[in-house]
Amino acid sequence: MARSIVVPGEDLQQASDSMRRVLQHINVKRSSADFGRVVGSPVRGAAEHFDDRWDAGRKQLRQECDDIVEAIDMILNAFTSVDNQTGDSLGGGR
Repeated sequence: MARSIVVPGEDLQQASDSMRRVLQHINVKRSSADFGRVVGSPVRGAAEHFDDRWDAGRKQLRQECDDIVEAIDMILNAFTSVDNQTGDSLGGGR
């Protein structure tokens, strides 16, 4: 009994495209806000601490999203290549 491997190519492509759109909106630059002027001295330290942590989180999120897109693209390319090779070996590429 032959088994089939079904790769949801369209779904994977949509996931990759969606992740790319998310990446376009992730701002990897630090805030340029003057927290001393914007929020005043009582909460300035907390705002700066939050901004520091958010900056690190943005960079990590960006890297992880880039890795996901790369992995999806590698899967799509590998299965497309195998599918094309199989089709060619069965005479479908002529």
